[in-house]
Amino acid sequence: MAHFTKYGGSITDVSGISVGHHTDLEHGTGCTVVLCENPAIAGVEVRGAAPASRETELLHPLAAAQSVNGIVLAGGSVFGLDSAGGVVRYLEEHRVGLQIGRISIPLIPAAAVFDLSFIDSAIRPTADDGYNAASTAIGSHFERGSVGVGTGSTVGNIFGGKRSVKGGVGTASVKLQGGATVGALIAVNAVGDIVDPANGETIAAPLTESGDAYESTINILVNSPPKPRSFFRNTVIGVIATDARLDKVGASRLAIAAQDGISLAVRPAHTQNDGDTVFALATGTSEDEPSLDSLHAAALIATSGAVLDAVLSATSLGGVWAVRDLPMGDRLMERWND
Repeated sequence: MAHFTKYGGSITDVSGISVGHHTDLEHGTGCTVVLCENPAIAGVEVRGAAPASRETELLHPLAAAQSVNGIVLAGGSVFGLDSAGGVVRYLEEHRVGLQIGRISIPLIPAAAVFDLSFIDSAIRPTADDGYNAASTAIGSHFERGSVGVGTGSTVGNIFGGKRSVKGGVGTASVKLQGGATVGALIAVNAVGDIVDPANGETIAAPLTESGDAYESTINILVNSPPKPRSFFRNTVIGVIATDARLDKVGASRLAIAAQDGISLAVRPAHTQNDGDTVFALATGTSEDEPSLDSLHAAALIATSGAVLDAVLSATSLGGVWAVRDLPMGDRLMERWND
């Protein structure tokens, strides 16, 4: 019997990266902050047709800014982008950012998922929530699953409601032979199925009416697509980070590779109502100089591993079952932990 690939590791295995969360379980939303100890060269790749984002233009290779101080991933759709302002305030208070005279200007791009229909659409991450999340980004440990930006995330959403499965936020990393590290942190709120790319095993997908098996989103879309809904809950956003030295073009290409990693594990990905966005960070603290192709291969593994980790670490919330609590969950979790 095939086993899941054990990816393991964390984005904080990349030197200089820390992660903090704000989690609101009562209202089903939150935000996650990825901070850089020192400014990191950054890039971005947007493949979803309906992104909610902030400050992505400064990451264009032709833009003057070369580095950023962190990234915010938020729930609450466009409203949740307010949380980035709180991170900016927190960093300004700590004199972090672009120094212009006595002024510190933190550069904090952000992206958001749509979780407004999960529990309470009136509650979204605020600037204060972003501030609090930034204040918890200390050390290498952070929670995964139904926390932070993953609090209101779900997957297998083509039918919506209780036929969805709980998503979340996950992480994984890969260490290259020469010593460089690539790590990913991914928030999974996808309409598609979650599949282990190593063996094709379906981890999460729309539930059947009886709730004891999965259906295939791709088969549904091809053979019996449902009527269009007025809202969608399908976006995957995240951060791919490395301690290798990259310029902005290299960082942008690393983000492209991470989007390919999403496509391996989320089927289908990048649909018409997705906002799929991946930010790349290069801290440049490693002495290793791997090829871009080696970094891209590692990004594929780390990103797809983080997608799996997000769903298998999730816990049930808001009437949506996590994989671990489904009838097939014991088998899936046992094989994952084997």
